[in-house]
Amino acid sequence: MSSVSASRLLLPSIERSLCSRCMYRHTTTTTTSSLRWNSSAAAPSSPLLAKLKQDLKAAMRAKDQARLTVIRGTISEINQAASSSTPITTDMQILALLRKRRSSSETAKQEAIDAKRPEFLEKLDLEIAVVDELMGTVSMMDVAEMRSIVRATVESIRGGQQGGGEGGELKPGPVMKELLRPGGPLQGKPLDNKVLAEVVREECFSNHGNK
Repeated sequence: MSSVSASRLLLPSIERSLCSRCMYRHTTTTTTSSLRWNSSAAAPSSPLLAKLKQDLKAAMRAKDQARLTVIRGTISEINQAASSSTPITTDMQILALLRKRRSSSETAKQEAIDAKRPEFLEKLDLEIAVVDELMGTVSMMDVAEMRSIVRATVESIRGGQQGGGEGGELKPGPVMKELLRPGGPLQGKPLDNKVLAEVVREECFSNHGNK
């Protein structure tokens, strides 16, 4: 009997915990203001920003709840960042938001499974599918194009004797910093930083600039 009573006491706690984690964005992004693109935010300056704005209207007409939840939540975060020191204006910044949302949804999905709450699973699966679709609309920079820019930057730094290490060896760190600095050749470009780091490392240890 005591075991039954204890489980009854625990169940509301589990439900509150699960709901607060799984449904956080549902309950915090359904206000009227979240339906509109914040006029104080910068106008869309990337394909993904423009798509979010267009898809929001279409999702509202279609009453597509999963798409509305994802887009409203993402636009809300963009609006909140608009007045900060790090406004979100590029595809890559939005991709970071979407990846974070996907990770949270996957975690919530596992929690729903663990708590035996299948009613949440379909909703989360639909939202994950929307996130995947949005992320798939961004065309990442071609590696060959990236390498060409990296090589030119490496050769420029070598020519100006900047960022060199002992024995004239060029270190990847200063090259990455130059490439991604505000106004740099790759700042804000749709690319995978891990791929970029590998290309930079390869070019730094190549002899292209010394032939």
